[in-house]
Amino acid sequence: MKPNTEYAWPIFLVDDEEPLLDSLSMTLLAAGFENLEAFTDGQAVLDRLPDVRCALLLLDLFMPGRVHGEAILERFRSEAPHVPVVMVTGVDETETAVRCMKAGAFDYLIKPVEQTLLLATVHRALAHARLLRQNIHLRDKLLSERLDQPEAFSGIITENRQMQAIFRYMEVIAPTAEPVLITGETGTGKDLTATALHRLSGRSGPFVAVNVAGLDDNMFADTLFGHVKGAFTDAGQDRRGIVEQAAEGTLFLDEIGDLSLASQIKLLKLIQDDEFFPLGAERPRRSRARIVAATNQDLEAAERKGLFRKDLFYRINTYHVHLPPLRERGRDVLRLAEHYLRQTCETLKIPYERIGPPLADRLLSHPFPGNVRELRSLIFNSMAQGGLQALERNMSALVKAPARHFDVPVPGMALGTDILFPDPLPTMDQTVQELVREALRRSGGNQAAAARMLGISRQAMHQRLSQRR
Repeated sequence: MKPNTEYAWPIFLVDDEEPLLDSLSMTLLAAGFENLEAFTDGQAVLDRLPDVRCALLLLDLFMPGRVHGEAILERFRSEAPHVPVVMVTGVDETETAVRCMKAGAFDYLIKPVEQTLLLATVHRALAHARLLRQNIHLRDKLLSERLDQPEAFSGIITENRQMQAIFRYMEVIAPTAEPVLITGETGTGKDLTATALHRLSGRSGPFVAVNVAGLDDNMFADTLFGHVKGAFTDAGQDRRGIVEQAAEGTLFLDEIGDLSLASQIKLLKLIQDDEFFPLGAERPRRSRARIVAATNQDLEAAERKGLFRKDLFYRINTYHVHLPPLRERGRDVLRLAEHYLRQTCETLKIPYERIGPPLADRLLSHPFPGNVRELRSLIFNSMAQGGLQALERNMSALVKAPARHFDVPVPGMALGTDILFPDPLPTMDQTVQELVREALRRSGGNQAAAARMLGISRQAMHQRLSQRR
């Protein structure tokens, strides 16, 4: 079983029978749930309200004294609805169970509690509570459009609303211990995204990255799990694998789609059991690293072809971050171009020149199949060849007839007469409909957020959408 590393708050055990409390505590401790608090008096639990810090409440229904279990349940539902409550009782009565469930209990266990059922119920209750918290957090994030830790994304240059929405989602999922899958085309910044997730997580251990493409099964096992002295001919001493090196931190597995089926089985077992065997070892070691995987491949298509295990895909896809290609990030192309232009000029010690409208048109018209990596390489190589004129020549060769982009000014360019308009001009209705479409795209289909972007009411947005149908 996985240790209870994700929950800083304790699990409360409430029962007047101390032997049962001891039994519940031993079962949970053996499963890795180390943060427990036991109570034989219900009033002591109620005294913690309303600002209770508790991950889960295991509550005896019938306790002698002034506070009944159902009264405690009612108070927790009212004052601490974020805490799941599992009722524990020696009375196997359907009527009682139904009454507790209707009152808001998450589940109902009968004494003596079977260990497997207890642990399964605890895991389900904690997962349910985690999902509720994340949904609330994500809702608040999407409505606020504000980042709590913008400094974590300092390595990613963007003003794109779709990227900002991804950042808010990352802030929600970062503190959990569950795996994350990052997908996107080559050069979209999957490694920078993984680094940002680690910064957001607050994990005390290091960020350890490895590209698993090209590793055969033996090399993969030795790289991840390490080996003990004498495991093979050249194993003259123990060597820690990267799973152990990333303890309490993040293990980033890049190019996960290139992993062999044999290696996929080893990775699946690591994620499921949080245990691994170094080569030649007789006892397993516990993994305390959070797994983040990345690929530019379509893993669902690979799974249908039998190239990627379905069970592993579902395990690493607990949370999914998909990065859009650069061609879908609008003015980010120009922001990044200006950044790399300044960087190159400083490196080569040549005067900096601002990007003008003709070059901006070509940058915005090129699809950049290699994404940010291609843009950076293009600017560095061109500037080394002959400065901004060489960059303009190279872009002219790539883009013969650039489109004109009326809604994307060059960074630093004043609005007004310098705005680039398409030829021929769109009609007013076409322009308004295009603005509505773009606002919906940037807001991920959220009509309220799109209306705020355009400075109109939700009713006006609804009317515009009705006109489109």
